[in-house]
Amino acid sequence: MNFEKPRYRWNGEKGTYVIMATEITEKESGGIPAWMREASTGSTFGNIDASDLKPPRLMVLAGQSPAVMDGTPGATPGNFWISILNLNLGPAVTGTPILLRKTYQLWAPKVPGSEQKGPLASASDGINWDVPNQTFEVKFIGNPKVYKWHIKRTVFENRMDKFGSSQDDDPKSKPAATLTYDVLWLIDLPNGQKQLCVFTNARTGVIPTQNFISTTRAIGVDQYFQRYRIVVQRKSGPTGDPYFTYEYQYIGNVKTEEEGKFNKGLWQQYIKSGFITDFADEANDIRTERNTQGGPKDFAAAKDDDEEIPF
Repeated sequence: MNFEKPRYRWNGEKGTYVIMATEITEKESGGIPAWMREASTGSTFGNIDASDLKPPRLMVLAGQSPAVMDGTPGATPGNFWISILNLNLGPAVTGTPILLRKTYQLWAPKVPGSEQKGPLASASDGINWDVPNQTFEVKFIGNPKVYKWHIKRTVFENRMDKFGSSQDDDPKSKPAATLTYDVLWLIDLPNGQKQLCVFTNARTGVIPTQNFISTTRAIGVDQYFQRYRIVVQRKSGPTGDPYFTYEYQYIGNVKTEEEGKFNKGLWQQYIKSGFITDFADEANDIRTERNTQGGPKDFAAAKDDDEEIPF
């Protein structure tokens, strides 16, 4: 794909960026003629809103990421990858955070032959289980024991968010309930365009994301006016196995009032409707960490901060 930067202008009436007609965008957009693009008014497709749209997913590729395992062209570990577009963005991306959603999920350990595409249970508001008072039986690779996970009304009533809750005979076992931050970002693509996407942060991504959240609160302007660079970092877990994490770097604020108004408009739209995430993709990332008792294949066996390691 040719990433020469196209020309684009802001359409304040429509509230969107309009890509100007160029030879490059003609090729990338399937040969859409200039007259058709100019004649398009953004007319409604039906009674849909932002809640019906599933933004592409931003992720850091690891050795067992599906795109890597499938041999997708350009998919290499240690780089950011955006789904749907199937585009390698390199070891860093820049953009603006629009909206954050904090949840808890109960993911069954990944075992051979498992076809589960979603979590066993979810707490969409970050506190209360959507369907409370359930019991699930789970098994871990290399362990014949069947563990029973019982959820009550809230995540915290029986400490499902604490170490030791996934395997009641091992106080060092990971929490059964996975704290997850889904962040809707407006990122910069290599061709100069902007792209909405969802970046899911769980397990080893929790602490960097909490630090990032603290930064957004300290800047003094709303998050949709701020700009960040997210940079991949290679680290080693307690067993010496390498894994990839990331850090957030505040790099300033948006440059123009029009850009700020556009970002705020996105926030106003999605805070009302919410946004969709792909549980199947999320499962591949999160459940890999609990693949075996001995530790994950692509991530640290425990969090980096000593306060998060229960030993």
